[in-house]
Amino acid sequence: MRPLPERVVQRRLGFGVQGPGSSIRAVLAACFVVASACERPYDDGLPAGVPFVERDSAGVLVATTSGARARAPIGWVVDSVPEYQIGEVSGEEPYLFSAVQGTRQFSDRRVVVLDRASCELRFFGADGVFLERTGGTGQGPGEFDIGTTRRCYLVPSPGNDLLPGFDGARLSFFDDRGRFSHRFPISWRDRRVTRVRGVVGETVLVENRLFTTSQQEGVPSEPSTAEFALLELESGRTVWDGLFQGRQDYTVLVPGNSYGHVIYFIPFDILPDAALGKDGLYLTLGEERGPEILEYDTSGRLRRVIRLAEPAVAPSSADLDEYTEFQIDRRNEPDYYRETSFDRDRPRYERMPLPKFIPVFSSLMIDEVGWLWAELYRFDVRQPVRWLVFGPNGEGLGSVDMPPDLDVRQIGPDFVLGVWEDEHEVQYVRRHALNGRR
Repeated sequence: MRPLPERVVQRRLGFGVQGPGSSIRAVLAACFVVASACERPYDDGLPAGVPFVERDSAGVLVATTSGARARAPIGWVVDSVPEYQIGEVSGEEPYLFSAVQGTRQFSDRRVVVLDRASCELRFFGADGVFLERTGGTGQGPGEFDIGTTRRCYLVPSPGNDLLPGFDGARLSFFDDRGRFSHRFPISWRDRRVTRVRGVVGETVLVENRLFTTSQQEGVPSEPSTAEFALLELESGRTVWDGLFQGRQDYTVLVPGNSYGHVIYFIPFDILPDAALGKDGLYLTLGEERGPEILEYDTSGRLRRVIRLAEPAVAPSSADLDEYTEFQIDRRNEPDYYRETSFDRDRPRYERMPLPKFIPVFSSLMIDEVGWLWAELYRFDVRQPVRWLVFGPNGEGLGSVDMPPDLDVRQIGPDFVLGVWEDEHEVQYVRRHALNGRR
């Protein structure tokens, strides 16, 4: 990730005026209480002299696991065949989904689905049979006022059966039966937020994104950004915020094109991602510092850096060839035109300011047990979907392969819930059994 302008860098990691000391003392105290959870693993494969847990020069805890150990299969298996599916190509309306904007399984194995077309909360039994619906569009209690935003979606709140939903301006809360409880207006810096990323107790994680494009060949003069903040629900007070460079694009001038230019995303450049758990915020930046995840407590203090001990990999010429081929495949261009497209696109990609290293993590999720899962980056979505699992002490425990084409929305102690799309772009909610986890 390329540096931000000085005015942005000043707010890059906004811890506020409080340092990380108290958080570090708390974590160290926990290590003494549960020593086995914080000691160096017996066979971790780390280079000589590299401890599993240490403190850096700023006093922040660093938990390091060897990349080989963290990437090795953990022994948990997600069944490739779903054990549960909701959705139909045609039939009764409650089973038809246009765009699933959130789904959640409750402790009694009922499932709720929020679909964008109706903004209804649709409840289904453990057998997949439709039960009831609540919500919908409007301005009344329990309704989503989508206005010009045309948005309604469920917000992650792992570890309980609470249902927060966001419509672009208000965060509404429902119980596990869809009964409306209360709502809060959500804004930040007196403007709408792009997305609410998570809710835990009285803390909410929000995100604002700014996309910029250039009017001439090259990258924009001002970078695209992703800004995250922890807010207090009642007061709206900002507990912590940080501004980071987002995914960049590159303008190529094309004579004869009706627009005069074509916009490309820079290969291997990705958006930062964040997830909110019961006691902390996790953030991955795709930065040029190698594979690491930043962990903050709910007061916004940097508590730990979770790191893999493995070499950072720079994009190679072969990687760029593969990336170019994949983009051509995505456009479904005929075989006779592929060579021409490759000869046109490959030099364009090569002129772009590529990231120094290929990203390791692309997205983060907190499971229902409170553990951190990190999806490994892949630009070719046809490749296997692999997630790394990190324990409560930041240790990389191993990898789990997910079913192809499953958009994972929730990970439970013995299941994975997600959205799958068929060849006709019809969406289904699927649950797959997660076996082997104790």
